[in-house]
Amino acid sequence: MKRILALFAALAVIFTSASAFGFVQKFARFSVDVPEGWTANQDGDTVILIKTDNTASMSITVGDPQGMNKKALAEAFVKELNGKNLERDDDGDYTFTMTNANGVESLALLTGDDDDYALFVMTGLENAKDEMMAILGSVKDN
Repeated sequence: MKRILALFAALAVIFTSASAFGFVQKFARFSVDVPEGWTANQDGDTVILIKTDNTASMSITVGDPQGMNKKALAEAFVKELNGKNLERDDDGDYTFTMTNANGVESLALLTGDDDDYALFVMTGLENAKDEMMAILGSVKDN
């Protein structure tokens, strides 16, 4: 999980120049910087961040992979979420696209290690790229 957080911290440095943050919000397993104009709430293992004008959202699910390797976990999420275009990057993380319940395409990123995984689902990325990249970079273990 520490490698995940280091990656996100690096992304935050790159993409936060235009993002103004409202506050840090702490949840059960992690904390995250919530940008001004966004709300964040936890529902079970998932934290949902929504831009108040409803043009973008991100969900963050952190959990135990229960012995599954990252590839098997990615394939399970693709099946569960009716995803497509599963790809592995050079760091061994996986991305795929999916269509949410409202018919809008979303990008999913699965990262993690043997102890924890993090699944990020980003909808409306084109409307809030800088803010979403900054959110990704701000995730910290509690």
